[in-house]
Amino acid sequence: MTAAAQSVASDVAKTDARKWKKELSLATKREKDWYKESEKIVKRYRGEEKKRNRYNVLWATTETLRPAIYNSKPNPDVRRRFRDSDPVGKAVSEALERSLFVLFDADEPDAAVKNDLLDSLLCGRGVSRVRYIPKIKPTGETTPPKDDEDGIDTSEPNEASDDYEVEDEKSAIEHVDWRDYREGYGRTWEEVPWVAFRHKLIRKDAEEKFGAEALAGVQFAVPESEDKHKHEDVGETAKVAEFWEFWDKLSERVFFTQDSLETCLYPVDNPDGEPPLDFEGFFPCPEPLAMVENTGSRLPIPPFTLYENQANELDKISVRIDRIVNVCRLRAVYDARIPELGDLVSADDNEMVPIQNAQAWTDRGLDAAITWIPIEKLQAVLVALYDARERQKAIIDELTGVSDIVRGATDPNETASAQNLKANYHSIRLSRMQREAQRYVKQLMRLASQVMSSKFSMQTFMAMTDLKFPTAQQKALMQQQLQQSQQTGQPPPPNLQIAVQTPTWEDILGLMHSSALRQFRVDVETDSTIAQTLDGDMTGLSNLLKAISQVITEMAPLVMQGALPVDAAKEIVMAVIRRAKLGNAVEDAFDKMQAPRPPPDPNAAKAQAEIQKSQADAQGKVQAVQAKAEADIHVAQIKAQLDAYVADQQQKAQAQQNAQEQALEAQRTAHKEAFDTMQAKLDAFVKILVATINATKQPDTTSAVADRTVSGMQ
Repeated sequence: MTAAAQSVASDVAKTDARKWKKELSLATKREKDWYKESEKIVKRYRGEEKKRNRYNVLWATTETLRPAIYNSKPNPDVRRRFRDSDPVGKAVSEALERSLFVLFDADEPDAAVKNDLLDSLLCGRGVSRVRYIPKIKPTGETTPPKDDEDGIDTSEPNEASDDYEVEDEKSAIEHVDWRDYREGYGRTWEEVPWVAFRHKLIRKDAEEKFGAEALAGVQFAVPESEDKHKHEDVGETAKVAEFWEFWDKLSERVFFTQDSLETCLYPVDNPDGEPPLDFEGFFPCPEPLAMVENTGSRLPIPPFTLYENQANELDKISVRIDRIVNVCRLRAVYDARIPELGDLVSADDNEMVPIQNAQAWTDRGLDAAITWIPIEKLQAVLVALYDARERQKAIIDELTGVSDIVRGATDPNETASAQNLKANYHSIRLSRMQREAQRYVKQLMRLASQVMSSKFSMQTFMAMTDLKFPTAQQKALMQQQLQQSQQTGQPPPPNLQIAVQTPTWEDILGLMHSSALRQFRVDVETDSTIAQTLDGDMTGLSNLLKAISQVITEMAPLVMQGALPVDAAKEIVMAVIRRAKLGNAVEDAFDKMQAPRPPPDPNAAKAQAEIQKSQADAQGKVQAVQAKAEADIHVAQIKAQLDAYVADQQQKAQAQQNAQEQALEAQRTAHKEAFDTMQAKLDAFVKILVATINATKQPDTTSAVADRTVSGMQ
């Protein structure tokens, strides 16, 4: 670059720096009165203004509103934006929800939100920002890494290796003091062109972030307090310089300014000023938390200014009460001729006072010798002042929305209905503040989810969520196993088929890294940040279960009759469950709901039994006929075999008749006896078979008939 070009670039840089310093000065000037008023309010809240007998109603009201607006850690509720079948969107929702649970389960986000709420109740504006903080580990020999306040590694690698890997990473929510925040002019949050955050860096941190050469001429000194009259309570080694970090939405760049420098500063690892994080709204913070609405202007309104006059009047009444109480003392005048009266008034319990002129006490009496100063009128005034103070406190409670039920100052004679009405009135008055706190926490969650989606690695999500989604490589191996089982004809394991249909971590991270798709398919919400009592929770859950049971009971006949489709009934039940926000697990369980089975009809069962009986009778008759025919064939076969046997025996007997006359006669006798025996068995078998056939005409099973037939043949 030529000298002329360098001169032009230097002039442009100086002009740019002067522009942003002017913008910062104008923003400070616009809110100058608000800064002064906020300082007074904070001091009054802390009790730093030591005025006698001041009634610190600001502290009392603020400490009452804080737990009523926010008193429990929020629970993230991440779900698919559209309740259709979207396995990848469901997996992304589950991963982000578990990650946000881990984030908000820590104490830092909860403390940041509580500080933002306190700033909002006192000064009218509370701000927190979201950061990405990685823990960098070098893969080779390098100098120890050092993270700056933005979580960016600023260490210089050695020549041995310049490779780094992320050892650990987290998304952090940090509170920003109300004095350390500025924003550009805009009537609404969407019109705000830039926001700025103040940092007080020591020289070592500043040189690591910007380089020692860029900080030439910057003075580091002990920081001064806001009133410019005393230093902050820090050591001499903590000398700092103020830097302002700008997030310019119009030019989409991030840079720093310093009063002693003529040009803007950029971190050494980001010389182009590209945003280190890609937020949907560009800014690393949500719209600041504000308890008092101010349409058409971004100037904060401290809630105390709305009842400051009443608080001052309350202080006046308290001062008057104190003065009258000081006057209300037991005092009297007595006769100087009886000096013992002074000793008598100051005497202790059971103490006797000697007297000199006893006759004067007896003649004149004690009442005549002592005259007490009357305090009845002072007492009446004091009662009136106490009553006026209570009325003034009631006015302040009405202005701030703090009812007597919140303070616990209920009348024991009131009915439960009266106290419930007071509680409902209080909830209505504070509902807008509660919704504003919920909106603020929800936007913080969304910013944190955007940091996680764009920056976190697969290993970080796997460690934070403990979800068992497969990787792309594991899924490819499972698909190969499924194909091999199909080729061999063996049934694949059921778990393998389910795992093949499960999205991989690569699919999940692909959707997370696409901000447009993530916004369209995943919605990040939060549950109510107001802690309910156990009785209220159980009552609401009981009423919900009764409502679901009643809806299902009333719709079941319509579904069975076909008048109402089962999908329509399911959608009605799901609408009730979604409104109650019972969680994805309950929704998935009810999403599997099917049409009820109709109850059995007694008449239909009786008719079915008669049909089965007639079928059994007909089948029995057919089987009986078949059995008789088979028996006849079997008998004929036996007779044919017997005749052949007899003929053969006769032929043999005739051939041997001459040689063995006596033996033949004996054989004939034996054969005749055998024939008679076999004939008797055959006759008995036929009788049994006929009896069996007749028995089959009665109701009986086929198996019984066959068993008796076989046993008879045996």
